[in-house]
Amino acid sequence: MRSKNINKKRGIIWVLLFFSLVFLNRIASSEERENFKPRFSIKLSGGLGYIGFGDINTHLESYDNYLSEMTNYEGGKTKALHYGSDFEGEFRFDISSKFAIGIGIGFMTGKNKTYFEYEGPFPFHTPWEFGQSYFLKPKVKTIPFKLKIYYLLPISVRANFFLNVGSGYYFSKASLYKCHWSSAYAGWWVIYTKEEKYDVSSNGFGFHGGIGFEYSIANNLALVLEVQGRYARLSNLKGNRYFSIGTFSHYDEEEGTLYIGERDFTDEGYGENCPDLIISSSKPSGEGFRNIKEVSLDLSGITFRVGIRIKLF
Repeated sequence: MRSKNINKKRGIIWVLLFFSLVFLNRIASSEERENFKPRFSIKLSGGLGYIGFGDINTHLESYDNYLSEMTNYEGGKTKALHYGSDFEGEFRFDISSKFAIGIGIGFMTGKNKTYFEYEGPFPFHTPWEFGQSYFLKPKVKTIPFKLKIYYLLPISVRANFFLNVGSGYYFSKASLYKCHWSSAYAGWWVIYTKEEKYDVSSNGFGFHGGIGFEYSIANNLALVLEVQGRYARLSNLKGNRYFSIGTFSHYDEEEGTLYIGERDFTDEGYGENCPDLIISSSKPSGEGFRNIKEVSLDLSGITFRVGIRIKLF
């Protein structure tokens, strides 16, 4: 009986809250319609974003698992790349008290570093124990150009909620640095090194939608809080791979499209079916290659931003 009364009271509170918001919205809307004038403004915001990052994260995870299976490495130390900063500048035109159009440019970036070491043989499955050191550094930078349509929900003269949807065109660059060196005598004698640097880029369309809150702290200045989700997957990543294999070898370069898969690296000391990122002018095939496909860079995710909107004229 007591729980029924509590649920009844909660229901009454939610109904009253709903009608209060509707009432405030109507008051604010009527005042806005009476006093509304089309105007321009600039919004500047920044915050933290979550990025999927796609197949490059898949490669990092697979590479970590492969080492843990093939050696006495414990596994789980390689960091996937997911979080980064997200900034945006936007030019907005309020065409009515309910609708606005925004055109903006952003800058998203994310990077991290992984370093780990263990004692084990190299080449794999040999009796000689050496110090094995690995360093990995993924990075992504993206510049999106966005078009947004706003729907405004005033709740008072100074405050309003808003919804926005739109599309954007994303220019993105991604890189991955990988280095493995085998050494003895506390690192003084380097026996083997393999160093790789991937630099690729692509561009394409994406979609976004968001919800936010805005409060005017002065006649021409408002504080903005916004959560925005996006969907954007870029394919056909093209670029270069710079690599050096062996203690005294020089750097070589490969150019083409970025692929992900597995490769036979027995000749280099690693073994069969080693996860690899491959730069090639055509899809690799034949003996020594498995599960090859083009890399997809997944920029989908969600961002929380804080900023200001400056009302111009």
